[in-house]
Amino acid sequence: MEVLDYHKLKIFKTVADLESFSKAATVLFLSQPTITLQIKKIENYLGTTLFIREKNKVKLTPEGEILYKYAQKILEDYANMENDINILKNYKGNFLIIGASSTIGDYLLPQIIAKFSRENPEIKINLFVGNSKEVIDSIMSKIFNIGIIEEEADSNKLFNKKIYEDEIVLIASKNNPIKSKIDKSFLLSQKIILRECGSGTRKVIEKSLDILFKPVMEISSSKAIIDIVANSDYLAFVSKLIAMEFIDRIKIIDIDGIKISRPFSLITQKDIRLSSIENRFISFLKNNINHLT
Repeated sequence: MEVLDYHKLKIFKTVADLESFSKAATVLFLSQPTITLQIKKIENYLGTTLFIREKNKVKLTPEGEILYKYAQKILEDYANMENDINILKNYKGNFLIIGASSTIGDYLLPQIIAKFSRENPEIKINLFVGNSKEVIDSIMSKIFNIGIIEEEADSNKLFNKKIYEDEIVLIASKNNPIKSKIDKSFLLSQKIILRECGSGTRKVIEKSLDILFKPVMEISSSKAIIDIVANSDYLAFVSKLIAMEFIDRIKIIDIDGIKISRPFSLITQKDIRLSSIENRFISFLKNNINHLT
């Protein structure tokens, strides 16, 4: 089935601009019979004559004038489209997008990204910070190709690589009279703040303690959780990475016989072909993550 594709429209416009089949053939590096054949195919497709043949040139018919107006716009749009894609390809060639769950994105990756950027100043970096579910969903949707989350992704379509072992600790205000070591059952009588549903931190806490908490608050920001705990009698669980930054305002409470830890995992799609820059960052991450913590 014949269609008015880019190739035919370009031939038509060239003939119209030069008012000559032979000149169009020369410019387009085609034979004159090929030019004539393609114009005939367009005329057959539209069921009309497009050119009036005069002595030394051809001129557009009224129907040809209409086609020329649209062909000009289509070919311009096509050229703009190619240009925009080439710009984006060149931009993405030096562009790195990383997704990270909040604890990693806020407290671990900034040091690594800063060092990577110093060593690779030509690379533009975009860091998306969300909860683990948001990062996994974005990887699955190919919004970005590299994610680092506070758990392992439960999907046979994703590749998981443990890159760091994190500890989650129970915190209280410096002014809270709670003992320095408690039994797990004591938590059931306390006012607990937890991260939002979908958070990797929350999942590992409830799994490790085998308790389905009914928190008094659900907060997506670990910094906000610490601010509230420091000024109240609430308890909360946060990464030790975060707790140690605010140890002048809070204290860590041991839970007898229990240590809560979770892996930080690098995730990618199994079938994705990573760019050289993405592979370079992954190698850099593996070599540097334990040295910066």
